Amino acid sequence: MRPFDNPSRPVTIPGTGTTGFGSADCHRRILAPVALFLSLAVLVSCGGDGPTSPDPVDPPRAARINVVSGDGQRALAGSSLRDPVVVQVLDEEEQPLSGALVLFSPNHGVTEPTTTGTGPDGMAATRWTLGSTIGLQTLTITASSATANVSGHAVSVEDSLDVLFAPAEEAELAAVRADWASRDFSAVGGTIELEEAYNMGGHPTSLRVVSHQVEGLRHFGAIIVPDGAGPEGLPIIVYAHGGDNGVSVESTLFILTVALGEMTDDFVYVIPSFRDEPLRYDDRSWLSDGPASPWDRDVDDALALVNLTMETIPEAQTDRYIAAGASRGGGVAMLMGIRDERIAGVITFFGPTDFQNEWARDIASLLVRGVTVDLPGVEHLRATYLVPWWTGDVTLQDARLALIRRSAVLFAEDMPPLQVHHGDMDGVVSVTQAESMIRAMAEIGRGPPEFEAYIYPGATHEITSMPSAIPRAVAFLRNLLGSP
Repeated sequence: MRPFDNPSRPVTIPGTGTTGFGSADCHRRILAPVALFLSLAVLVSCGGDGPTSPDPVDPPRAARINVVSGDGQRALAGSSLRDPVVVQVLDEEEQPLSGALVLFSPNHGVTEPTTTGTGPDGMAATRWTLGSTIGLQTLTITASSATANVSGHAVSVEDSLDVLFAPAEEAELAAVRADWASRDFSAVGGTIELEEAYNMGGHPTSLRVVSHQVEGLRHFGAIIVPDGAGPEGLPIIVYAHGGDNGVSVESTLFILTVALGEMTDDFVYVIPSFRDEPLRYDDRSWLSDGPASPWDRDVDDALALVNLTMETIPEAQTDRYIAAGASRGGGVAMLMGIRDERIAGVITFFGPTDFQNEWARDIASLLVRGVTVDLPGVEHLRATYLVPWWTGDVTLQDARLALIRRSAVLFAEDMPPLQVHHGDMDGVVSVTQAESMIRAMAEIGRGPPEFEAYIYPGATHEITSMPSAIPRAVAFLRNLLGSP
């Protein structure tokens, strides 16, 4: 019997041979990959020489941690350090290690973050809030088996201020005196910026705005000379202004005219500006070079202007002069008297005398806590000494010397005859400043006529609130000069 014909018999495609699902060629193509896979499996299982995977490589490990910044800071107990703690993780080849996990573990306080990964430069950082325990605290930084330690100092305000405001030592006073003696306040490069006639309350005078160099800084001031004075016939009065906003020549001369009255023609007047402040006259302004240095370098500027006056004004006496001032300028006048033996006497109205008493300490306590105190000269002390001392950027010794060299009471034995005026309701400069000077003078046995102090009940930070002050000042001035 003949079998049925297969309706699906192979089809021949020219150039390819006979193919089909059931063809031998088709079976060979399907089985070949399977056979290859099975062969590879056998070779691998039998340890043959087939393809192998590379040996795994251990990732780089942290070998060392460098502390970049943030070590040794201090802050109030329980508060955050000013700057973050920054570290760099290095591998065994001393290269920055990226992606390393860093753990920050303080023995007191907390960090944010506690863990973090290093960046491409191997850096990691955290903010550390100190614990409430006063004293040294430690932060341990870990990455793999590498460790490093950072210290933080938790302090209390009052304990720190006890150290800053401890009584001045003889060595510190000697250091300040040596510093003063080394300063050069000679007049250099004197120039007349403006010269014209000026009517001083009915008294004709010649007014000059002058400039000169002090320690390489250009400084401006005014010199006023009464008409008709003879050579070396008139003593100088230097008037140091208050506040932080510079000085007006017209306003200052008005005060002096009212105070001196018939004595207006008896003096050459010297009006200094201070560093980084303007001297203003007749809608014009001249800005003295900076940086500002209330009380301290103010004295250098005033003394240099006095020297220029003595060298260039024939009518001015050169053997003695008077220093006077109000508020900040009162403190300047007293320090001038201590530093320049040519000064015959000082008159001060509510000037600061003691930067180490309780009032000054209370101000410092507010400043290091971040409280703004709007008083003349205080911003300079805050930004230049007190806060930098608090954060560790200025040494304790430098901060102490900054306060000591501004404290006239500490050098009372060097003070020429002095008259002090202060109101007990002064809301700008505490009456305790005058009281400090009174105690200092009593301790060295100084009294009238070389030292006079007047405390005015109910008087404020205005000369007009103490009506008897001006007559007393004029009488003191006459006595200094031997005038009838």
